[in-house]
Order: sequence, then structure tokens, then C-alpha cells
Amino acid sequence: MKMTWQLIAVHGWGSDQHCWQSWQEPCEKRGWLLECFERGYGENSEKTPQWNSKYKHALVVNSLGLHLTPNKILAEAEAVILLASFGRFIPEGSGGRALEIALKGMAQKIEAGEIKELFDNFREKVAAPQPVDYLPQGVENQKISELGRTKLLADLDLLAKCKEIPKSFPHNSAVLIVEAGEDQIVSETSKTEMRKELNKAEMITLDGIGHGLLMPELPETVLNWLQKR
Repeated sequence: MKMTWQLIAVHGWGSDQHCWQSWQEPCEKRGWLLECFERGYGENSEKTPQWNSKYKHALVVNSLGLHLTPNKILAEAEAVILLASFGRFIPEGSGGRALEIALKGMAQKIEAGEIKELFDNFREKVAAPQPVDYLPQGVENQKISELGRTKLLADLDLLAKCKEIPKSFPHNSAVLIVEAGEDQIVSETSKTEMRKELNKAEMITLDGIGHGLLMPELPETVLNWLQKR
């Protein structure tokens, strides 16, 4: 009997498990198990799924999600799909100065309680060049507790400190990199460095699409790739 896939999906900074809703039906049609990581920035409780030995293991990460994934989960993945992801986030040298300033400004808004303004600006950049209304709802309309604010700040600091692909990355796994051609969050330098670090990975570049990867057919495209593994 052919084994089917279990997908563990890990969202990025300022997001939650709802970003994977469009993946649920395509996985169910294949008889695949989709389980979603939850950092717990908003009203959802923190949750970290574990691998099930009855399935093959596929990790799907969005943006910072690669660096939020526990080492054991990452190391045991047999396939890794990297959506608008990165190893190093802030480029070295003067090219990274604007990003450093932006992250500090975001942290200041959280500390000042200006979270709605922060998310309004951030989500526009995530969606661009598509309208922000195309993004699925996330934690921006939820109550953010003191613990949630602490996690948002901690993960901004993690963004600033991301220097490379995590050491636990399973380099013998099948790897797919999906890049946003019009990404306003991940720099071209960071995308180039990731391609060099994972030079055996297969590539999909979505021209005219922003960091939010707002393309309805994306789940089917990725799952079709995985089905061939």
C-alpha cells in the first residue's frame, strides 16, 4: 500500500493557522493529513503538531516559519516546501540598514500598543501588488494578549538574527522553493542566498505576485509537485 503524505504547515510572523485554509480541501481530496502549527500571537492556543509514522512527512513553511519550526520536526521532514522563505533575513552591509530600521520601528509600535497600525502597514506590504483585501484574515482582528505581544517582539528579534538555513535542515530531502517575484518583505539578496544554500532545490517563481503568494492555484501546484515525490 502506497503511503500518503502528512503535511505540517508553519505560518510566518504575525500570522496564524488560518492562512492554510485554502490547503485543507486539496489535501482532503488526496487523503492527505494537513496539520497546522500555531504560534499563538492572537486568540488561538499555541500548538506544535508531531509527525505521524503512518505517513510520509512533508513540511510546508511560510516566510519566518522555517525558523519557527522545531529542530526535530525540520530534521525529520522527507520533503520541504519553502514559501517566500529565507535563511538570512537582513542582508549584510549597508544593504540591510533599511530592514534593520524597519524592524526596530515595528517593535516600537508593538511596545507603544499601536498594533492595529502596525498590522495595517505590514499586511499591505505582504499583499502588494495585490489588494490587501485578498489576504485571509489573521491575528490583526484578534485580541492580542501580553503574551502575544511578547511573542511578536521575540519573533521580530528572531527575524533580525536569522543568518542562514537552520542547522537541522534535512538536505537529503526533496525541496521546493516558491519565490514571490514582487516580494516586498524578503529582499532579492536573501532569496539569492537561499538558492545558493539549497542549490539542489527545485524552483517556482511567481511573477507579479507579492509576499502573500496570493494565487488561488498555488496549493494544487505545490501538492501536485509533492505527489510526484
